[in-house]
Amino acid sequence: MSRSTAPDERPLRADARQNVEQILQVAQDVFADLGYQASIAEVARRSGLGMGTIYRHFPNKTVLVERIAIKVMRESLAEVLRALAEEPATWAAFTRVMRHTTRLRSSQLFPVSRGRATEPGPELAGVRTQLLAALEDLVTRTQRAGALRDDVNAFDIVLMLNSIPPRLPDGEDGSAAADLADRHLGVLLDGLRAPGSETLSRPAPGRREIDQFFGTSYGL
Repeated sequence: MSRSTAPDERPLRADARQNVEQILQVAQDVFADLGYQASIAEVARRSGLGMGTIYRHFPNKTVLVERIAIKVMRESLAEVLRALAEEPATWAAFTRVMRHTTRLRSSQLFPVSRGRATEPGPELAGVRTQLLAALEDLVTRTQRAGALRDDVNAFDIVLMLNSIPPRLPDGEDGSAAADLADRHLGVLLDGLRAPGSETLSRPAPGRREIDQFFGTSYGL
């Protein structure tokens, strides 16, 4: 059994397949709201499903969150390809992808497990490679169009997006916290527009640095 797949590879009945989809969506929302420290019990509470049903499909939190990471990366890959095909200008495609990624709260959706004993499964590694390649293509096209400063690369972008903070906690009185992600993204986009007025120090990060970042920060 692959570490990055659900434990039962046999075709699921329609009701079981619906349960899996519901668990993944609810868990994604839970981890986005509360971080990876949120319990499986909270996923069960929000989904209305029993703990036994969740553990039947996902034997532990690591398996569940890895499936969410695969889901998120696949959705992001599809969005990059759609944006490049649908938007009239590469800068519009670039900003569309940036906003999509920010909405996903990627820093909250990946497993924070620095002490993880096993490597991610091949499915997750494969889709991550595809996503990074698509982002590199998007960045290159946007730079060739003269819209994106030419001293940054796709790996810079990934690290910058992870610096955008998650939604602030709700107030003790139950009031909803301000969501500042779009505000911070606006500042980031302004700084990324060509030609850029600041000279950047040090070389841009490469794939080795990105792999190290995912491994040490998220256990991926």
